[in-house]
Amino acid sequence: MPRNVVLEVFRKAGLEPRRGQLEAAEAIASVLAGGGSVAFVAPTGFGKTIAVLAGLVASERLPVVWRVRSLALGSRVLGDAALLDLAGFVAAGRERTCPLASRLGGDVHEYCRGFRLSCKYFLETDFSRPVLAADWRELLNARGCPYYLQERAMEDAQVVVMSYYRRPPRFYRSVVWDEAHNLLAPRESCIPAALLAEAAAELKTVGEDRLAGWLSQVRPRVEGPFAVEEEKVLALQAAYRKLLSQGYGRTATGRVYRVLGSEAVYWESGRLCGARLALPAPRPSSVYVSATLPYPELLGTRETIEIPWTRRRKAYITGWLTTRYGKLDENVEGYARLLTALKLRVPRVLAFATRRVANAVRRRVAVDYYEPELRVVPAEWKGVMLLHSRGRFAEGVDIRADAVVVLGAPFLPPHASRRLERALRGTGVTGDIRGAAMLSTTLQCIGRATRKPSDDPLIILADKRYTRYTSQLNKYYALDRIADLGDFVAVVKKFRAGYGRIQVLE
Repeated sequence: MPRNVVLEVFRKAGLEPRRGQLEAAEAIASVLAGGGSVAFVAPTGFGKTIAVLAGLVASERLPVVWRVRSLALGSRVLGDAALLDLAGFVAAGRERTCPLASRLGGDVHEYCRGFRLSCKYFLETDFSRPVLAADWRELLNARGCPYYLQERAMEDAQVVVMSYYRRPPRFYRSVVWDEAHNLLAPRESCIPAALLAEAAAELKTVGEDRLAGWLSQVRPRVEGPFAVEEEKVLALQAAYRKLLSQGYGRTATGRVYRVLGSEAVYWESGRLCGARLALPAPRPSSVYVSATLPYPELLGTRETIEIPWTRRRKAYITGWLTTRYGKLDENVEGYARLLTALKLRVPRVLAFATRRVANAVRRRVAVDYYEPELRVVPAEWKGVMLLHSRGRFAEGVDIRADAVVVLGAPFLPPHASRRLERALRGTGVTGDIRGAAMLSTTLQCIGRATRKPSDDPLIILADKRYTRYTSQLNKYYALDRIADLGDFVAVVKKFRAGYGRIQVLE
C-alpha cells in the first residue's frame, strides 16, 4: 500500500499522525488489500482505533463490523470514525433491545431463535422502510422489533459497532475485533448446584419426568469433570423450548442448558461450570486489536504488527508458591503469609484469585472486601480487596491500588483445559490455548490497577509457573524472581521506602 494513499486519509481528515501511526496504518492496509488478516498489538494510548480506521479506508474494506466486548466502547470508536467522516451505528443484542427481554431475561435468545415467526413484535416490523439512526437506543420506542430494525439502520453505516456475540449484518467487507485478548480466554459460566433441582421442578410441569429425574440424581462435587451425553443436551434443549412456548421466562432450565451445552463442563468450588472457546472462525480481512496479545497465532492470522512497549513496569514472580491442582493445600499457608505481609506494609492490596484459591486463602486471612459481597468497587478503600480472577471486576474497571497480586496462575481446571484443547484442534488452529487463556486473564487482572501512567503499584505474580511464560510476559513487564518469603518482605520494604518503582526501558 503506497504511503501517500494512507497519508492522504489522515490529511483529508485534518489529522497529523502520531509517531508510528502512519506506518501501522500502512501495514494494516497492505494486509487487508491482499485479503489477509492481521493482529495489531500496540500500547494503550498509541491511537490504535484511528490507525485501523485509516487502514480500512485506504484498503477500501468498508463497511466494517467493529466487534467489542462492551458497547461502552462504541462512542469512542464512532468518535474516531467521525473524524474520518465515516457514518456509524452501534448495535445492541436482544437483552437490551427486545421488548420481551424484561420478562424473558437470558431466555430471550432461545425464544427468538425458536419462536421469532410467531412473535407479534417481529411480525409488526416493517423491513421495507429505511431506518435512520446512529444508536440502538433511538429505536426502542419504534413500532415492531428494535432488534431487527437495527438491520436496516446498519445498511447506511460504514462502521457498525456490536458485541462479540451478536449476529453480524448481511453485508460487510471486514471485521475488527477490539480488545482481542478477550478472545483467548474461554467464555465461562457457572451455576449453583441448587439450580439443578429448580430446573427439575420446571421440567416436571411440562411432562419431562425423565429429564427431571436425571437432574435430580446429580450429586454436587467440590471439583472435577462432569460428563454429559450429547443426547441429554439435545433433549434438554427441546424441553427448554417447550417451557418457553408455554410462557415460562427466566428459567432455571435455560441456565442449566447453557452450561451443559459448553465444550467443557466441570465442578469448581461446588458450582457447575461450563467453558467454551471464544475464538471466532478465521475469515479474510480481519483485524485483531489489543494492547496485550500473548498468542496472536491462535486467532488464525499469519501477520502480526506489534508496537513494542517503551515502558515496562517492574513485576515479581514468587519462586516458592503454586496453586497447581493437587498442590494448593501445601501452599495455602504460604499464600496467607504473603498476603499478610503485604497487608501489614501496604495500604491498599488488590488481590486476584480463582474461586477455588480465594476460598482457601480467605479462611486464613481476614480480607476487607470480597467479590461475592461487593456490588461496586468503592472509590476510596483501604486494606485487602480479594476479587475473582475470572469474575465481574477482572475486566473493564479501574481500581487504584498500592499493590496488585495474582494469587496463583489462573488456569482453568486441567480436565476443562484438555477438553478445550481438543475443541481447538477441531477448528484446525493449533497453539497453547491453556497458556493463552491464563496469561490473558492475568494481564487483565493486573491492568485493573495500571490503567494510568501515574499508577505505580507493586506487581506480584504469585506462582512459580509464571517462569514458563517469561518470553511472553517480558513484552509488558520487567521481571524479577523472588526466592522466598524473606526476600519478598525485603522487596515490599524497599517498595514502601520509594525503591522498586516502575522501570523505564527504552
